[in-house]
Amino acid sequence: MNSPYFFFTREPFSRELSPTEVFVSKGHQELLARLRHAIDTGSLAVITGQVGSGKSTAIRSVMHSLETSRYRYIYLASSQLAPAEFYQSLLYQVNVQLGRGFSENKRLVAQAMLELHRKGIKPVVVIDEAQELTVPMLSELRFVLNYQTDSFSPLMVIPAGQPQLAETLHLQVLECIRQRINVHYRLPCLNEDEISAYILHHLRVAGQEKQIFTDSAIQLIYQFSKGIPRRINNICRYAIVAAIVADSPTIDVDAVQKGLEDDNLI
Repeated sequence: MNSPYFFFTREPFSRELSPTEVFVSKGHQELLARLRHAIDTGSLAVITGQVGSGKSTAIRSVMHSLETSRYRYIYLASSQLAPAEFYQSLLYQVNVQLGRGFSENKRLVAQAMLELHRKGIKPVVVIDEAQELTVPMLSELRFVLNYQTDSFSPLMVIPAGQPQLAETLHLQVLECIRQRINVHYRLPCLNEDEISAYILHHLRVAGQEKQIFTDSAIQLIYQFSKGIPRRINNICRYAIVAAIVADSPTIDVDAVQKGLEDDNLI
């Protein structure tokens, strides 16, 4: 994906970024601060945001920054995760052999979490795509977080998902879970002032130091992406290809419009 006018050392606007290469927006900075506070002081944080807003990427950046000697990062992807699979997954992640049934696995998880706590290690469990969790699974978190006394939990749980998660948590049956939430943050999309910096950041990650998108092209990208990073990435990739085909020295409105057509956005 190169031309006589610009050159990339890797695919631009790729999802394959290391935690240190992530663009840190204002919303991202706020999320980092809140999550660090929650991890240090609380037991339950809920993170929501639109599809493609960068929740998973931002959380991964926070987890990457944690000291491995003090924290154990456990990642679970929710595919309508049920309580039985939840405990099995936790045991697998901490290298504990499964028990003979649900009750024993539940006991083994409690034992494993307390053992890590005694070693000075706090487990941090991230449940991604948590909007898919059922009410019984969300209710089960009350038992996961309730050890020995009501005020003590050796682990941190972070359900992250789309805005529907917040709606589900407002059900009356989940009142006791909602009361345990230490932090609830909805990650905003990028604002208009951040779009140019976001695009330039991704260009630099890919080896292109100068801004090759025109101001009017950037405005059009914001108009159609609504500041959602995943949409911005898709539009920019298609626009770069369109500019290369047109042998253009910059990525202008015409290239972006062609990219929008190719991505079926207009």
